[in-house]
Parts: sequence; structure tokens; C-alpha cells
Amino acid sequence: MDIAKQHKLFSQKRLQSYKNPKQHYENFLLISHLSFKIGLLEIITRNKIAALLDLEDNHFISTQTLGFWCSLMKCTKIHNKLIDLTHINFKDYSSFNKKDKMRNYQKVEIAYSLFRTIRNRAFHFENLFKQNTNGTPRLSTCLLFGQTKILVGIETHKIEKFLDDMLDCFDDEISKYVNSGYEMAVKHRRE
Repeated sequence: MDIAKQHKLFSQKRLQSYKNPKQHYENFLLISHLSFKIGLLEIITRNKIAALLDLEDNHFISTQTLGFWCSLMKCTKIHNKLIDLTHINFKDYSSFNKKDKMRNYQKVEIAYSLFRTIRNRAFHFENLFKQNTNGTPRLSTCLLFGQTKILVGIETHKIEKFLDDMLDCFDDEISKYVNSGYEMAVKHRRE
């Protein structure tokens, strides 16, 4: 497709946030690849929080936003009951992240802030490849714990690892489930 048609369909301003038109296309492919894991993580999160808080209204549970569940987790202080992220090292997701000794609840708060950012940007089809002007990841969060400000980011090529690591913290069989789903999808496309 020529560039004039792309400008007409996608807008010149939108395309300017990408290095080139190919990266715009690659962004859509990345989003489609990540959406399965994002969906799983969101569903598992809401169901686990609902179970921890003895919420049983399935219609209510299924209609609340991820932001609602993250806020509920924070105000009920169930971080440590929800998921154990003690083995997560945020340095694995960006060389710009500092090596901090954090408690589990801090890691959970940061991880869910990052997850919401990734989810919202992906599902609003924003540029996941975009970086800050200083080269640091644009996919980032900055949270204050007491007097300590913690800034954590994720590089684009590490998003999938981050999602996989979070899913594995809920249950190590999720990776097998995800991989079997990919294999079924590839087989189905060939038929």
C-alpha cells in the first residue's frame, strides 16, 4: 500500500510516531500476538480477586474493568494473597531498571501498573515500540512507596517475557496451556 493511502487510512500524525510504515504494521502483529496472554492474565486476575473477596455475582465480576480490579486489590490490600512475585526481577525487562530490594506487595503493585499500561496501550492500538526521548522505555510506571519513588519500565521486546512471568506466578501449567493453544491455532490455519 502506498504511503498516501496509508496517511488517508491511518492518519499521517499516527504514522509519524513510528520509525517507518513497516513498524506500524509490526505493531499490529505484536498486539495480536500479545492479546491472548493479556486476556488470560486479566481473566485470571479478576477471578482470583473475586474468589479472595468471596464475590459470587458472575455478571458483576465479568463486567468490571481491569482498573476496577487493580483498585480493589490495592484498597483491600490483598497483593500478597493474589500473587507471589518475589522471584520477579524488574531488571530482566529493561537495563534502565535499578536493582531494588522490594517487598512482594510493591512488586505486585508495580507489575499491575505496568500490565494495565501495556493492556490499555495495546487495546487502544498505540505504538508499543515508542520510546521516551532519552531512550528509556515509554511502557513504564513510577510509584511512590512511603518516601521511596520507584520507576520501572519494560522494553518492547521484553513485554512477552513479562506477561509469561506473571502468568507463571499464578500457575506453572499456564505456559503449557498457552503453547498448546498456539499449536492448535497454527494447525487450524494450515487446514
